[in-house]
Amino acid sequence: MSIEIRDLNKKFGHLTVCDQLNLTIGSGELVALLGPSGSGKTTLLRIIAGLEKSDSGSVLFHGEDATDATVRERQVGFVFQHYALFPQMTIFENVAFGLRVRPRSTRPSEAKIREKVHELLQLVQLDWLADRYPHQLSGGQRQRIALARALAVEPKVLLLDEPFGALDAKVRKELRRWLRRLHDEMHVTSVFVTHDQEEAMEVSDRIVVMNQGRIEQVGSPDQVYDQPATPFVLQFLGDVNLFHGRRDHAPGQSAPGGDVTYVRPHEIDIVTTPAADTWPVTLAHVLTVGPNTRLEFRRQEDEALVDVELSREAWNALRDRLQLRPGSAAHLRPRRITRFEDVADDPAAAI
Repeated sequence: MSIEIRDLNKKFGHLTVCDQLNLTIGSGELVALLGPSGSGKTTLLRIIAGLEKSDSGSVLFHGEDATDATVRERQVGFVFQHYALFPQMTIFENVAFGLRVRPRSTRPSEAKIREKVHELLQLVQLDWLADRYPHQLSGGQRQRIALARALAVEPKVLLLDEPFGALDAKVRKELRRWLRRLHDEMHVTSVFVTHDQEEAMEVSDRIVVMNQGRIEQVGSPDQVYDQPATPFVLQFLGDVNLFHGRRDHAPGQSAPGGDVTYVRPHEIDIVTTPAADTWPVTLAHVLTVGPNTRLEFRRQEDEALVDVELSREAWNALRDRLQLRPGSAAHLRPRRITRFEDVADDPAAAI
């Protein structure tokens, strides 16, 4: 089931949350709507679901206009951040709920319902919890049950609103890998909202980066990270060093106007020999967390701070070889720089 958004607009009072949005999602795709709070991603998801009405524009399902269709007519499954399970019902009854409330003419028999529910509980690997109640489950287990309940009605489209946002980091990582595997088995067209860049990069086929009600870029995880179309996309997807007024990354060469240069921390080498393409710096701070080390340098020419990221092993070897300590002098050489002073039609041309 494909989804097409055409010229979609939505305001809440004077605040525009969807600003002339156009987007096509192919059948069987898993697409992430990624952006900061207030970017419009949840509103767009609710409009696709039929839970919210747009001010103008159209929503098409598989080429047919569904703008005025009800939630039931759209045949979508919706998974909320906080599970929304019925606390007084067993896990079995929670999953069966959507089947039991169908009109009598389309409601499956009791035997079919039991067969379907057990099949779904096996799919989410929780069939052994059928007789328990939601309060007896962990957060990760409850979210998997919420997903099973959404799948019970055999939706043509699956919509997930920050489905892992209420879970701790370890459980989130496990569940998003599980969701990717589940999607690869079922191939239901799926759209999920997240503000977690790592989650979007790991799970989705394509990412829709949103900001202030607009779509900044649509592309595969590699495309939006390696070929950002706008400064917002570059800065939102991972850490970046930002320098103003630099036409070239060589010291002493200033740029006319408001040229801005961006360099990611993991794309900088630490060297000892000065050259035309290096920055003289002083090491200010070292922070090692787990397998990674972040170094904070201060450029000697303008006191600007520069972050550099290395693996713990690489830093240990470099530290010993160059005798680097806080206060030590060194030189930095960017391997890759990005500028947006003159963004061309092709996003790759901005790199």
